[in-house]
Amino acid sequence: MGIGDILLWSAFVAAIASAAFFAPTLRGKQVSTLPAWLYGAHTALLVGAMVLLGSYFFGHRYEFAYVAQYGSRELSPSLTLAASWAGQEGSILLWLALGALVGLAMLRQPGPLKAPAMFFMCLTQAALSVLVLARSPFRLGETVPADGQGLNPLLQDPWMVAHPPALFIGYAAMLAPFALAAAALARQDYKEWLRVVWPWALFALVTLGIGIAMGGVWAFKVLGWGGYWGWDPVENASLIPWLMSVALVHGLLIQRATGSAARTNLLISLVGWSTVLGGTYLTRSGVLQDISVHSFADSGLRIPLLLVLTISTAAAALLLRARWGSIEQGSASMTNVTRSSALWMGLVTVVVLAGLVSLGTITPLLTRMFGAPASVQNGFYTAVSLPLAVAMTLLMALGPALRWSSDRAQSPWSALLPGAVVGVVVSVVAYMRGVHDPGRLVLALAAGLALGVNAVTAVRLFRRGWSYGSGYLGHFGIAVMVLGMVASGSLGRSERVRLVPGTPSKALGYTLTYSGMQTSAKGGQQLSIRVQGNNWFMDARPELFASPRGEGTMRKPAISMAHDLYVSPVDIEQAAAGGDAEGGATWLTKGQEVTISGVGYKFLGFRMTSHEAMQVLADVEVRQGGTVTTVSPGIKIDKSGKRPMDAEIPGGGVVSVSRIDADNGRVAMALPGSAPAAPAAIIELSTKPFINLVWLGALVALLGTGLAGMRRAAVKMSGRAA
Repeated sequence: MGIGDILLWSAFVAAIASAAFFAPTLRGKQVSTLPAWLYGAHTALLVGAMVLLGSYFFGHRYEFAYVAQYGSRELSPSLTLAASWAGQEGSILLWLALGALVGLAMLRQPGPLKAPAMFFMCLTQAALSVLVLARSPFRLGETVPADGQGLNPLLQDPWMVAHPPALFIGYAAMLAPFALAAAALARQDYKEWLRVVWPWALFALVTLGIGIAMGGVWAFKVLGWGGYWGWDPVENASLIPWLMSVALVHGLLIQRATGSAARTNLLISLVGWSTVLGGTYLTRSGVLQDISVHSFADSGLRIPLLLVLTISTAAAALLLRARWGSIEQGSASMTNVTRSSALWMGLVTVVVLAGLVSLGTITPLLTRMFGAPASVQNGFYTAVSLPLAVAMTLLMALGPALRWSSDRAQSPWSALLPGAVVGVVVSVVAYMRGVHDPGRLVLALAAGLALGVNAVTAVRLFRRGWSYGSGYLGHFGIAVMVLGMVASGSLGRSERVRLVPGTPSKALGYTLTYSGMQTSAKGGQQLSIRVQGNNWFMDARPELFASPRGEGTMRKPAISMAHDLYVSPVDIEQAAAGGDAEGGATWLTKGQEVTISGVGYKFLGFRMTSHEAMQVLADVEVRQGGTVTTVSPGIKIDKSGKRPMDAEIPGGGVVSVSRIDADNGRVAMALPGSAPAAPAAIIELSTKPFINLVWLGALVALLGTGLAGMRRAAVKMSGRAA
């Protein structure tokens, strides 16, 4: 056993021992500082293991199978660091280390729930430690290669350094509300729970949101499919916990204002952590490896993951059932139109959306019980999310309007008026620009309404202090983001273009001139394309490359963020020998003749035969000096597919058919004596109008939520009423 495995086993033992010493606090007993020191040792051991793993990557220690699989001497220092969490084993270790640090922060907060919460934190950390013990990143390989395989080319990006840690901080943060909720149930102390859970709920909301936003930008910037969200199980595995954190924050607002929703909030806290574990099981156990290209293959973690998920969920359910009757429930009416009722409806809407996304994500598991697994199409998610998005944006406008009207003793309609004006203007402009789908128009109207109401409310509240309008600033950002989604999804256009070197082509009002390709630093085929518009041009360098891991062809687009333009490579046509402007082939119509190197070639017409296989032949008259012969190259079609049938010319040379255009009675042939032309490129040119609103809105939303979290933390530390 090497030093790395010793660190992991020691961390596991320290977590178990710490939990054992924290256990008496569930009955209200005081304990010494020993369990805290043991937990500190657990944290130090995991952080030490992560540092050790990183040192093995920087030291090119390829005797370790995990280092050999993802490390490489060609990687930059930042990507070498990122390679340590690129795979199954390293990313789980990173998650564990970050979770331990979250627990260390919880250990520093005062209050009677700290020690009981640490009991549940230690148990969970111990359970998750089993995953790295079952699949250790310090496992020795059978051989020691001279160099590692390196990262997938699409992972060789700066976002690889920032996105996974941000996402795993969010996952780790979801453990804090879970542990505090379990402690509150064990001690039946729900008022203290409401006081201490606030900053943790907001921290989870912000960090998960940052991770998701980074993933969206990365997908749009690096992947060639032209989007930022594809409803892939891995994406959904982060979205569902984030939606649960959104629901929790709004539930806490209700509980603070009315005293109700305590049961709901405790349930959401427990279920929220279960969604993190459930998403981990779906994407890391191999059960979806045939459905999602991003899911990990089964590496022996299926049973441990399932056990962790089952035991954690069952324990939470039993604890909640045992304490259900002891949870005080305040009274709150859903029928009266108040800010609290709007928050309730918003909470329910978010939870319903999380449930429907979960249903779509686990559909392959459900269908597998009745035959071959099948996943839902993206249309399912669009169908369920569009009406719920309309409801959520309307409620984002109604809640602030009701609060402001209550504070000022005004009619809610007067508070909604600024937003109504903005909503009408936005929807009219959207219709005039080309958004004609009724559902998206209604969503644009609702988003405009939320935009106006929250902007006015935030400005009014910011006059009291820097943090008072932060929540409404977050709503404002979400409204901006929704408008960006509607515009980019509805107004975008796309056209596939075949580019011949040196020959300008027109597409979507732009002129594209392809000048060839070269090998990039990553070993890919980098295309050189000049895109010209009105008084503007862009030198695009999209790239095609084959994955070293056998994952097929990968595409990296070229993007103009200023002009919302997206150039994605599709394919490179292999050049044929001969002629002019079609991939190196010469196009001839019936009766047309060309002369190459003193030899004349005249296309006489097509013939078809169907003996054992169908053959399409092109009769060609060949004139050499005074000799005239006829040859018949063609294409043979049988069960094995299409195959060319070359024809030899008397005296030397071969004529072959490259393409057949039967509709126009012409054929492209490779003729002897012609210089080979550079290969043509197939690209997808698309526009993404107002896509920058998505990124801007996400940034503003995260900023507002972060400010709200800072305010809640300051309130808790000062002891003032929240």
